[in-house]
Amino acid sequence: MPIYVKWLLFILVFAFLFSIFLWFRTRKFSRFQARLALFFFLFVIIPLTPLTIFLGQLVLRSTETFIIPDVEHALRQSLDIFRTQLNDRGQCFLRVHPTLAQMTPDIMQRADILYIGEIVPHDSSYSLAHFVAQSHRSPHNPLASLSGAEIDHLVNQGQLIAGPDSSIFESFWQTDSSLLFAGFVAPKDVLDAKNSVTSALRNYATLGLLHETILEENLFWFIIFIFLLFIAVISVLLARLVSSGMSGPILKLTEGMRKIGAGDLNHRVDVKAKDEVAYLIDSFNRMAEELKVSRENLQRAERAAAWRDIARQVSHEIKNPLTPIEFSIYRLESSLPSELSGNKDFIESLNIIKQEITAIRRIADTFSKFAKMPHAELKTMDISAIVRASVELFRNDSSGVSIQFQPPKDLPDIPVDEQQIRGVMHNLIKNAIEASEAGGVVRVTAGRHSGSTHGLKIEVTDEGCGMDEDTIKRIFDPYFTTKQAGSGIGLFLAQRIISDHGGHIQVKSEPGVGTTFSIVL
Repeated sequence: MPIYVKWLLFILVFAFLFSIFLWFRTRKFSRFQARLALFFFLFVIIPLTPLTIFLGQLVLRSTETFIIPDVEHALRQSLDIFRTQLNDRGQCFLRVHPTLAQMTPDIMQRADILYIGEIVPHDSSYSLAHFVAQSHRSPHNPLASLSGAEIDHLVNQGQLIAGPDSSIFESFWQTDSSLLFAGFVAPKDVLDAKNSVTSALRNYATLGLLHETILEENLFWFIIFIFLLFIAVISVLLARLVSSGMSGPILKLTEGMRKIGAGDLNHRVDVKAKDEVAYLIDSFNRMAEELKVSRENLQRAERAAAWRDIARQVSHEIKNPLTPIEFSIYRLESSLPSELSGNKDFIESLNIIKQEITAIRRIADTFSKFAKMPHAELKTMDISAIVRASVELFRNDSSGVSIQFQPPKDLPDIPVDEQQIRGVMHNLIKNAIEASEAGGVVRVTAGRHSGSTHGLKIEVTDEGCGMDEDTIKRIFDPYFTTKQAGSGIGLFLAQRIISDHGGHIQVKSEPGVGTTFSIVL
């Protein structure tokens, strides 16, 4: 079986086992994250593995084509030829002129010899006997750069060695009693050719070493495996990074949906996200808020419906006995004997009974009015005139509270039920006055408002005692009141009227600071 097939099988088995490990490890936290991480891993490793194997085979075959038999041997023979030619040049001069006593610079110049010398052996050492140079530059002494063993080797076998300069070479010639040496400059073209062959031989030897140590010893396939493993790890980390940016908000959203489904409409998803996920979370939070408002409205409507049924029954039960009682009182009063008609105590008792019957009938009428809730009859009206008339009605009362009102300008006429809007304004201004102390100020404003049906906003602000959060939550509930003489129906009716007009009423309050009711139409 080829080695690359073994590595391929190993990588596939590793990928399979790692995929199983990755799935079981990641799905504990999020199945979505597990799927995405596994998808990234397989998406990278499956196409990359055969591609890498193919490229590896291509590299192997390419390197095999570079290793041509006998090329290295031919390059080494070329270098040997260069050395032999250069060495023959120096040795030929030494054979022709073995006697240094007759040597002159002119002879050396004609032969392009820079210097010539003679080394004489003395027992176990050597000395420089003669030295002749073409110029007066510092003489070269081989004894200073060669060891005794190297000189012995030169004595036995004459060889070519490099001189003090990279372009200068030295040839040695052994005579009966001494060792002659000559230094000369190699021709530039010969030197360039030698250097080129030397560089080519060096590179070819390096390529052969690479082929032997990396390719033939399977190190190449090990490097490929490490590369694939590195890419797989990077892909998993990238998948974790991408999935955490997506699965985190999705998990929070799932948890939020679970809590909303369990009835906790106050829960909101608070997590940073981008793009469509951020839009989804914002939509979820808006939906939760709308569900909360809808449930509150539904609960309020259910309570209102229940209270209207009770009010209808109470009004009916109260009115039924009132008529015969009133009739009986009038009959009793018309048929009084003369001795009782002048009795002050008796007459005063009858008057008290009449007053209480009137009060009870008024309460019954209030219940009846709450139970019926007549529909609004809309007509296009000047809303600023309605607000101004309501302010003027309370401006000179005996409460000692000052009412400030700046007449608005350029407000459009809108369709409203004048009596109902006037009743709402009366209720709000009266409540503001009752919440204020003598000398306090109630501010009434009206102006334009963006984002509403008709673009209008009316505010009534007092500097009274204010309300806490629990009171604000229940302020629009029917029959809820903080005043001893209040019926608890006024604000409920005001909210219902404003809602029928396509608007809404809001309240902001702080204990000890004051309260602001806002009507948005």
